[in-house]
Amino acid sequence: MQRTRNHGAYFMIILTYLLTVTASLKTLVLVILPIMILHALTVDLTYSKMLARKLSKLDLVLMGVNAIPYVFLFRPLLLIPASIFLLSIILSYSKVNVVPQVLGTLGLSSLLLPWISIVRGISLLDVSVYLIWCSYTLVEALYVEYKLPFRKLGARAVKIGWLTSIAINALFVPFFPPVALTLIEPSVRFLRPGNKLSSATEIKELGKKGSKRTGLLFTLLLIILLIYQFKPL
Repeated sequence: MQRTRNHGAYFMIILTYLLTVTASLKTLVLVILPIMILHALTVDLTYSKMLARKLSKLDLVLMGVNAIPYVFLFRPLLLIPASIFLLSIILSYSKVNVVPQVLGTLGLSSLLLPWISIVRGISLLDVSVYLIWCSYTLVEALYVEYKLPFRKLGARAVKIGWLTSIAINALFVPFFPPVALTLIEPSVRFLRPGNKLSSATEIKELGKKGSKRTGLLFTLLLIILLIYQFKPL
């Protein structure tokens, strides 16, 4: 049987890298490019196996190889994505259905701030963009899991997740007013998530719409980073 590419993983990690590039605008960010490619290939090759609890010794070795570059580029913030990925693997072997998928997606977006810290010092704007990107990714993953007809996940989880996100991210609006724009579309969708899909055949269309909406949020964050790029914070 032909293996299906994990297009979602490639999409998320590429967008996270592009946000890193925009936030730093330094040639040093090119050092992260091969690391990003390595991470993307690893997730593509091992993620489905992890969820099926069928990781081989070679898969575990490949995962370990991903940590090698950070021996030379270590920053404390790298412990955040490392912990998320490790927890995702552990929970997948505990036969938990939803959490490993959600954490796996969050792990990719959570690389943003650690990657920026490799290139330069962290600013308050970086933290704001990071929290928006990660909280959106987390709730978007919950939203998708809720929509799946075979998942026993209620809409309440999506609503509570996004309300918590709003409460956190709203703290940065007085400092960076354009941040409020990033909360509009997700709020409309996540606070009124609608009914579950009627059949599995609708999953592909759900993925396409989700990618477009994620692209919209990404574009807004990109613009915000550029607006404040040369402005004293």
